[in-house]
Amino acid sequence: MHIKVLEMVGSSPNGWKSAVQTAVNEASKTAGDIVGVEVVNFTANVENGQVAEYRANVKIAHKA
Repeated sequence: MHIKVLEMVGSSPNGWKSAVQTAVNEASKTAGDIVGVEVVNFTANVENGQVAEYRANVKIAHKA
């Protein structure tokens, strides 16, 4: 079995968990069977003193 890794950034206004899920959803459109995800970094955009967008840098492992 061969495993490939995609590096992606997911974003969401609803939280980091949702940002990770957004990246997984996007990867599943083109990648094969996704077998895991590693969260590399969390960041956020702030507007007017409030978190406006959550971002998750992830590595997504899938079967080749």
